[in-house]
Amino acid sequence: MLSYLFMGAAAGVASALYLFYNYQPILLNGTIHAGIFASGLVATYFAKKLTEQTAGWYLVGALPVHLAIHFVIIGDLSQLTGVSHALLNFLSLP
Repeated sequence: MLSYLFMGAAAGVASALYLFYNYQPILLNGTIHAGIFASGLVATYFAKKLTEQTAGWYLVGALPVHLAIHFVIIGDLSQLTGVSHALLNFLSLP
């Protein structure tokens, strides 16, 4: 199960850093970003080893690392704190 934890952490880092280095256009990069994040689950599915437990371990590894990079390095999620979604100007994103 540790392999799924590490695989998830690697996917979380890779997808968040991809978005950090390739931020425009947001819709295309968001799709690629999500695909990288889910790639471990897709590979596990095709290897016929995807269960609730393996998916859980993958997400436990991926989500904390992924969100930490979003908050600390990219800083795009921290701007949502205390800001209404209606007030965000998406054209001004870097």
